[in-house]
Amino acid sequence: MKKNPQDRLVLLFDQKKCWTIEELTHPLNYSTISIRRFLKDIGYYSSFTHNSMWYTLHSIPSFNKRGLWFYQDIGFSRHGNLKQTIFNFASKSPQGLTAKELFEILLIPCHPILNQMYKKNQIDRFNTQRGFVYLSIDDKKRQGQLHRLQSHLITAKQPESLNAQAAVYVLVEYIKHPEASIAELSKAVEKREVKASPEAITMLFKEHDLKKTPI
Repeated sequence: MKKNPQDRLVLLFDQKKCWTIEELTHPLNYSTISIRRFLKDIGYYSSFTHNSMWYTLHSIPSFNKRGLWFYQDIGFSRHGNLKQTIFNFASKSPQGLTAKELFEILLIPCHPILNQMYKKNQIDRFNTQRGFVYLSIDDKKRQGQLHRLQSHLITAKQPESLNAQAAVYVLVEYIKHPEASIAELSKAVEKREVKASPEAITMLFKEHDLKKTPI
């Protein structure tokens, strides 16, 4: 008995997990319009990478906790295409996401589409020293994201100050080796099993009006 095109399509995906529409026209001998209809009948995902040219069946992906699945370098998302996926992550992130952070999640550069989405008012953004952070356009969500983001940035700018013992060790090392850089002083103090980050030493030197090269 001759199989219907949907059954034949499923068999092709048993052989290979991802196909383009053009690839499927040859073994099935149907037009691209018909193949799209067959895929819709069965249920499919199109890739958020490669301009959405790759297809897989609904039953195939094993999505990770972020709703993403990668087959070799082809990415699929529960959330939809690339714009829909970025919208989802930017909206749900507690304090927004930078283009670099989105790249680390999606494994593709996002700068051009982020600019497009911002100009079309699909996402918002906030400028920081580490670049734009992309946020939700929903007022309530955005305010919460901005509050958490600014709290994080303030905390990140203020290194933990040195305790009295660490400060004494740093100053002793400085007196013994006035030519040592801040980084070298940090390493020297750590050999005494005392924690003194370069940022904290820099703050100490500013408090005492001492000048020192950081490297």
